[in-house]
Amino acid sequence: MKKKYASPKLKQRAYMERKKIKQEEADDLADVEATIKKLNLCGFAETAYDTPAKACLEEIQVHRSWLRALEQPDVLPGETLYQLAKRTWQVLLGSKGYGVTTDGGGKWDGPENDRKWVEGFSVWYPLFSPSQQHFQVPFDSTRYPGGPFGEGIRDAAKQGWFETHWQAPEGTGDEPIDIANLPPLPPVPGTRKPEPKVKPKPRVPPATDAPPIVTGYETPLEEQNRLDGFGTFGVTRGLPTT
Repeated sequence: MKKKYASPKLKQRAYMERKKIKQEEADDLADVEATIKKLNLCGFAETAYDTPAKACLEEIQVHRSWLRALEQPDVLPGETLYQLAKRTWQVLLGSKGYGVTTDGGGKWDGPENDRKWVEGFSVWYPLFSPSQQHFQVPFDSTRYPGGPFGEGIRDAAKQGWFETHWQAPEGTGDEPIDIANLPPLPPVPGTRKPEPKVKPKPRVPPATDAPPIVTGYETPLEEQNRLDGFGTFGVTRGLPTT
């Protein structure tokens, strides 16, 4: 039996179709990347789009913002940059409602007649917006049309991945953070400070033209007795002012 070979024209057509598909995929990726750059969305320990923190204080501020968005405590007493960064990473991977996945990259493996699904450890998480001081929320299509935009990292959920890949911008990252001298975080847009409660003014009885009631007890008893025999009573004009 003779082998069948595709004609040069068919080969060329198939090649052009594959090239077109690859080009379309590349264009889509370029559009996504351009949008991420335009929105200035940041990955882990980045101060701006594709800009890793260059100083310890910069990275500390980034982690503080992320922890605030995740409703977690600020820098803890005695905490180092390494501990702060690791806590932020662990909280992110364990967060709910942000679309974070830690089992990406799974695949079927084994003999064809006994294949088993092997779960992956790749991580996907939404990028952070410094201007909004928050992650993209998947259902918030008004703020992020076409989103959410995120970052995928292969095997980042494996045990020991963080310890292997994280590096301090300067120093070792093991120095305790000086909490007392940390600058304030950028404000979260749309939030207002609680208005101060106005204390109610003390209630003042309404003024009246009626003459004051005199009981006779306004003058001490000995004063009253001292005036006995003078044809008058120890009277005062209303209550003494204090």
